[in-house]
Amino acid sequence: MVVKIDKFKVLELMAKKKIKNRTELASMLGISKNQLSNILNDKFNPIKSNVIELANFLGVSPLEIIEEQKDNELHRQ
Repeated sequence: MVVKIDKFKVLELMAKKKIKNRTELASMLGISKNQLSNILNDKFNPIKSNVIELANFLGVSPLEIIEEQKDNELHRQ
């Protein structure tokens, strides 16, 4: 099972918190913009602690910001 972050959900939550862009979000999380880009990248399987930290910061459950895909679904894309 591959886990990826739902970028659209993250963008929606950022808007609710009045966070203007990913650079601002990365700064607020205390990580680089590149690290945040990797976490949000479809080809990157983020580690659990990053998912939890991002979700906690956005005020939601980690389950609300992840999409699970079976490995064989990835090969069809």
